[in-house]
Amino acid sequence: MTIKLTENEFEEQFQETNEEALQCDPSDTSDIIYKFDARISQGWRRDVDLREGLRLRMDHHHLCDHIVINSYEEECAIIWLWFTLSGQGEDIFFASKSSEFLNLSVAGKYYLQSNGLGPPSVSNYSDAHPHSYIGVEINPSTLHSFVSSPEEALPKNLQHLIKRPSQEAYFRSGDTQPMMATVLQQILHCPYQGMVKRAYLEGKLLELIALVLDHEVTLQQGEVKKGALKPEQIERIHYAREILLRDMYNPPSLVELARQVGLNDFLLKKGFRQVFGNTVFGELQAYRLELAKQLLAEGSLSAAEISRLAGYAHPNSFARAFKQKFGISPTTYRKSCRLT
Repeated sequence: MTIKLTENEFEEQFQETNEEALQCDPSDTSDIIYKFDARISQGWRRDVDLREGLRLRMDHHHLCDHIVINSYEEECAIIWLWFTLSGQGEDIFFASKSSEFLNLSVAGKYYLQSNGLGPPSVSNYSDAHPHSYIGVEINPSTLHSFVSSPEEALPKNLQHLIKRPSQEAYFRSGDTQPMMATVLQQILHCPYQGMVKRAYLEGKLLELIALVLDHEVTLQQGEVKKGALKPEQIERIHYAREILLRDMYNPPSLVELARQVGLNDFLLKKGFRQVFGNTVFGELQAYRLELAKQLLAEGSLSAAEISRLAGYAHPNSFARAFKQKFGISPTTYRKSCRLT
């Protein structure tokens, strides 16, 4: 059975269970955990209000069933960064001029949304695996505070991040870069409480914002040129990734993969870097590591079994690759999952 809700109905579940809100840090009344409505999902949401105009949100929950959330056109006063740590879903935004924006909400992806007029959307989320997210809520005035003087405007290649209320919001999805992944894990496993925790988390959020802004500048300057590929070539690149991940334990060679999708191997390699920001087999390795992360969280297989499923002959090689991608060792990550 599919659960169908509007976005307001989904958010109201936290208001309905507000009396069960738990204070995560006894010394910080601005750090609150809310329980999901058990009829919809099992888990929690944590909101930490830091400086004015800067909020951290962490969600960890397992849906009771496949869920579809319908959102209507609505004015949004904040800028959102939303990082998916685990789970499977997609958001389709129905933008102006009959165009659509697809955001894949899967591990290793993030999306950026400016303030402004948010278009209608439909979100589909699977109940197959737990969903974990880290969100950063930024007031436009907070973003503007990084400019050297109040009279200055944002740099030209970042001005699209602040919109007037009547302007359609800007959306972009992307791959979580390795440095971003490290900061996300540091936020998730913050070892402090009280004032020290707040200083630590604010610093990490500002670092995360800086990394996203740097990525945005790079994209705007055209150093990553998705437009250099024709639409049909981009479609074939996505199809090549589907083939690669479908046969991840016996992947085709680069030449064979290129032949299957009707591209030459040079264009396939170039296309993967432009579309996914990764090499062909770097993308395969990243997917295997994401799968390994989910299996570690589930706890039903040994580390050696997971290492083999991830394509590593030696557990030490797996541990090094896992820590390089996620900023934490497989053993420490598994222990942290048991504590949540």
